[in-house]
Amino acid sequence: MKKIINKFLAITMALLIALAVIPFYGVSVSHATKVNNSSNKSADNDVKYFSTTMYNFNKGLFNNATDEGKGKSENNFYFVNENTDSWAQGTGALNRANTSFAYTYNVLVQGIVKNRLTNDGKLQFNYKNAGVFESPEKQISGREVYQNVQFPFVKDANGYYEFNSSKNHVHVDKSKKNGQTLTLESGKQTVGSVSSFFPFNADGNYSPDYHFGMNMSIPFYINENGKDENNNPIKFEFSGDDDVWVFINGKLVLDLGGIHGAIDGSIDFSTGEVKYGFNKTNNVKVIKAGQTTQTDATSTTLQKLGIDMAELAKGENNLQIFYLERGAGESNCKIKFNLQQRDSLEVNKTLGATTPYTDNNFEFQLLKQNQNGQYEPVGNKAYTLYTANNSIESNNYKTDKNGKFHLKAGQRVNFTSNQIGKYKVVELTGGYEKTWSGRKESIATGNISDNKNAYEIQISENDTKTATRYTVNCINSADVTLNDDTIVLDYGKTVRHNVRTNDNTSSQNASVYGIGSGDLAKNVESANGYSKLDTDVDLHNGKIKIDEDGVVEYTPTRFMNSVDKANYVVSYQVGNGNRQDTRYAYGTVNVLPATSVYYEDDFGTEDNTDSTVGIVWTGSWKKDGTSQGGNQGSENSKYGWDESYKGDTGYSNGSAHYTDERMASATFRFTGTEVDVYSRTNGNVGKIIARLKKVEKNSDGKETIKNLLTRSIDNLSVSGDYYQIPTLNFGDLEYGTYEVSIQVVPVVSGEKRGLYYLDGIRVYNPLGNVDANSVAGKAYSEAGESNAQYISVRKDLLDSTKVNDLESSIKGSLFIDKSENKVGDKTEDIGTYKDYGPKNEVYVKEKQGVAFKIKEYDSDNNKVFIGLKSPQGKDVRVKVTSGEHIQYINLSSAADLYYEITPNEDGNVVIENMTDNLLSITKVRITSKNATTIKNSLISTPELMSYVEKFDSLSVKQDNDKDDSIGKDDIDIENPEDKNDPEDKNDEAVKPVSIWQKIIESIKIWFGK
Repeated sequence: MKKIINKFLAITMALLIALAVIPFYGVSVSHATKVNNSSNKSADNDVKYFSTTMYNFNKGLFNNATDEGKGKSENNFYFVNENTDSWAQGTGALNRANTSFAYTYNVLVQGIVKNRLTNDGKLQFNYKNAGVFESPEKQISGREVYQNVQFPFVKDANGYYEFNSSKNHVHVDKSKKNGQTLTLESGKQTVGSVSSFFPFNADGNYSPDYHFGMNMSIPFYINENGKDENNNPIKFEFSGDDDVWVFINGKLVLDLGGIHGAIDGSIDFSTGEVKYGFNKTNNVKVIKAGQTTQTDATSTTLQKLGIDMAELAKGENNLQIFYLERGAGESNCKIKFNLQQRDSLEVNKTLGATTPYTDNNFEFQLLKQNQNGQYEPVGNKAYTLYTANNSIESNNYKTDKNGKFHLKAGQRVNFTSNQIGKYKVVELTGGYEKTWSGRKESIATGNISDNKNAYEIQISENDTKTATRYTVNCINSADVTLNDDTIVLDYGKTVRHNVRTNDNTSSQNASVYGIGSGDLAKNVESANGYSKLDTDVDLHNGKIKIDEDGVVEYTPTRFMNSVDKANYVVSYQVGNGNRQDTRYAYGTVNVLPATSVYYEDDFGTEDNTDSTVGIVWTGSWKKDGTSQGGNQGSENSKYGWDESYKGDTGYSNGSAHYTDERMASATFRFTGTEVDVYSRTNGNVGKIIARLKKVEKNSDGKETIKNLLTRSIDNLSVSGDYYQIPTLNFGDLEYGTYEVSIQVVPVVSGEKRGLYYLDGIRVYNPLGNVDANSVAGKAYSEAGESNAQYISVRKDLLDSTKVNDLESSIKGSLFIDKSENKVGDKTEDIGTYKDYGPKNEVYVKEKQGVAFKIKEYDSDNNKVFIGLKSPQGKDVRVKVTSGEHIQYINLSSAADLYYEITPNEDGNVVIENMTDNLLSITKVRITSKNATTIKNSLISTPELMSYVEKFDSLSVKQDNDKDDSIGKDDIDIENPEDKNDPEDKNDEAVKPVSIWQKIIESIKIWFGK
């Protein structure tokens, strides 16, 4: 009769499945047959797999991590070697093997763990330990974690799943770590003379790999009466050692703690009974958490333990087994149950082995193909979410109306009651390389789609009573890539730059570890030799450090002449929720000088004795004003411009050194092709003698110094006081290292002038000609600053009234005066600027300006910049050429800053002052994209004259205003001819030649005279 009923039920169920097209059985169990990766014969049975996290412990390291260097304690939970660890006898019953109690029966230690898991599924201990079952993402010394391991069980004809180490065994592949499927091997395993459950030992090993654990998750469904469809009781049974704790939906049901032999525990869901037993005497000695000895292990009921059968019947449940082999003796494990399973679609989220761990959510979407072959969202679909700790986080979640759901690394979801058809699982989170796989039980199925962003899998009708599990695994991989950074300095100031902003997305899950010099090894497994956060590292030209946010701070400590390199390092944990391994990744920071670098007077220290590091002061020097400090910008653009200088109206950066002591000196060395020394001039300043020497070293490193030039400069301004004036220039030098010494000398007259101010130094081309493929070459190219040439506008300035009838080109730029009231009384035009200030700049008032044509100008290859300043520190509006139009530049800074301009197609440029405040024009900087040997120059041509005439009628292209104005009293600038220069009368190279003489000579040459 029973067989007839069973057949009737089977036929009825099959019919219902066909009509509803809904698989009845469920998720979480996978199917395989005859799988064997061992030399042993595999089990020839129906094998099912359940998701498990495996742990392998190093006793010494883990116990030390528990002690934290404080010694053994009876309140700590340890791994031991039976009774050979004598120290364990003093640490309480929970760390003693059963034989140490001299009982003939086993001993349980109940109460080692709390009777509830945390909300995220963590086991809570009442005794201190380093984190036996702590989340896999937590790195713990002496613990290796293997996540998402598929552990095999034999399913028999009665619906029972069983793993029995006396019949079968398994091997964990230590090299594969996460996501491996264990093969069910036939026969009992023996390692040496010990048996029989050692999953971390291979066959043939003779030394047992003791001290391991499991966290196994068994999803199940159950009726309220606790019986299966055949009215058989649903049971769970365990027999083994050592510590075993069994939880149902986060509540402790079986407590088999302690180091002991094989002890039994069982749960009968039909009666609610929870029993303990011992297979030899059926008498179990128990020690509770307070270590009070009891005669027997007390049986109890599910109801007393807070398990409500009506609640279990509402949906998916999770039976969770925590297992430890802790005593290093015999190891046994038998798990048997007939918990009911259902068909399911399981989606797993994991991270690649070298991918940084993140606890961010990954967004997914579940789609199903309709009758027209189009995919539609499976909205409001119920699912159960499992944590990375194999516990149920919730069985009440649903997809949103668009079929979306979220997973973190190590989590998985179970969808049940799925209609047959083709499904697509899409990961919507970007930034990773995705690897997909799908299985129907143990058989690979499905295919990758949507450019690796999705996986398609067919769910078929289930025509058996065996639950079928479909799994989709998505592995996200992204190596940490740190992109190199290059910082270009055009000022001798500290710079701060965040090196993390250009690193790839996955690197944001890494933490900054430190920084070191560029010659240190880049080892992915250690960062030996690297300095920690906020610690200075000395490089050739400066010092560098890095903070936790990835901001490097570089301070130049000498006049720069090379590229400084440093490696910064980040650390991160890898794995799929498994942060066992710390890895390191590296990026390089290059710091180099721009094509010109400005150094403050206080660069270096007052007591400096090394002229390559900073200025060496002799005699009595004092400091006037207060340095404003501040950092320069780190953007690789706008060379010769910085926000920290746009408000300067007096001294550069607020201060200057000065002296009135006879023969006081300042000496420094630079590497480059030109240098300017900036000073303050007024009616009290006197003269200096400046000497230039060439510094060379032979192959032995011996230094030789050769005198090149001596110049006498009188810095007097008879009717005004003005700042940041390049009164001393040494230019047109071949690239090399030079020494400049400045001596203050008395004026041979009754004026008693003796002051001298040193405000700053600008060095040009400190790296010389750079290779286009070098770090510097690439940085200059990126900024449009390759092959920079600096041309003094003043050097070959021509009087436009004298060359008005040009028929061809003449070297030099034109001085333009469109004002009604001419300045100066010696000549109408050329004399105005001649008497109008220092000889290294051109000063123009309203309606005055400068015009020039750039010889060999190529608009596709060249960029042009002009050095402009307001020596009065007042607002100045400048009209300049901008292609076939004009543009206006507003400025008020006394600092020599460079502005980009665009010549017209013929290379013509006009710069005109539009206000009644004084404008200073310093140098033209011309750069090119391509390597070139062409040397540009400023010339005047008939076409330029015509362009000047029509300049005022050109339309405005754009208004590139720069408002940096700060008011300052008007000044009147005069700089007389040098007189009384006894030291330079025999130096033909430095004899003063009037600009007027240069103009006359140029015109004579032109007319053949």
